[in-house]
Amino acid sequence: MILAGAIVLIVKVWRNIERMRRGRFGLPLLRMLMGVGGLGGLYALWFYAGWGWGYDRAPLQTRVVYDSSRLTESNVDALRRRAIAQLNRLAPPAHALNDNAPRGEALAFELLRNAWLPVVQRLGDRWRPEVGPPKPTLAGYFMDKNGTSGFTNPFTLETQLAPDLLWFERPFSQAHEWSHVAGYNREDEGNYIAALTCMRDSDVVAQYSGWLEVFLYLPSLQHYPHKMFVPEVWQDFTALRERNARFINIDFSRFSWRMYNSYLKSNRIASGVRNYSEVTQLLITIPLDRNGLPSPAI
Repeated sequence: MILAGAIVLIVKVWRNIERMRRGRFGLPLLRMLMGVGGLGGLYALWFYAGWGWGYDRAPLQTRVVYDSSRLTESNVDALRRRAIAQLNRLAPPAHALNDNAPRGEALAFELLRNAWLPVVQRLGDRWRPEVGPPKPTLAGYFMDKNGTSGFTNPFTLETQLAPDLLWFERPFSQAHEWSHVAGYNREDEGNYIAALTCMRDSDVVAQYSGWLEVFLYLPSLQHYPHKMFVPEVWQDFTALRERNARFINIDFSRFSWRMYNSYLKSNRIASGVRNYSEVTQLLITIPLDRNGLPSPAI
């Protein structure tokens, strides 16, 4: 379908250029612009309709053991304490592994995929999603400017990650995008699958990535004492702030996230973009078995 659209576009542009060479400029140019716009609109509608259809999938709470009574302030505080402890434990070895990795790349895709597949299958996939490393993207500049960490192409079922992602963000973001390939469109479910994947992964970088993202999605306290985190964690917090200050365009980011907020709400995600942070509710209310997998609903 993409190739067919490209052929139609080339033929249409070529024919109108030929007409303009014969001296008729205004009408052929208008036809060409309208044709390009119409074709682009067709693919945009296909994109949004196809992606939106995925939100009709029943939420994962209906397919696993789910206990809403566990969602209490004390359990939120307990998850925060656990996340802080894991960050302090994992940060030094994760930094050491990344520093010694070729070109600073410490993401082990095979380990991440092996940890990810049982999670999506336990949550309801009766098929085996085929996923791989991220592909280069032409949208990288815009992803950097609006703070988008990753993207799943619904036409090709391939994933792309933002070029400005830091090494400790990549495992979580990759597992999140893979989850969309597997048919989990809700952002809280993508984050939940990514968190469990990273926690189950034997790679210390992935584990650190998962716990860092979980911590960042928890309700923030007003003040964190400096002694609460080891130096490597503070170093990564600083790196995140510096990256955002360097790349993100505030106005463009607000506009694009406002549009996505409306799109999510139009697909019956009432919380809009706040749906990302609702991963913490899933982590608290869904018990796990010995393998770090949700228990299926009876």
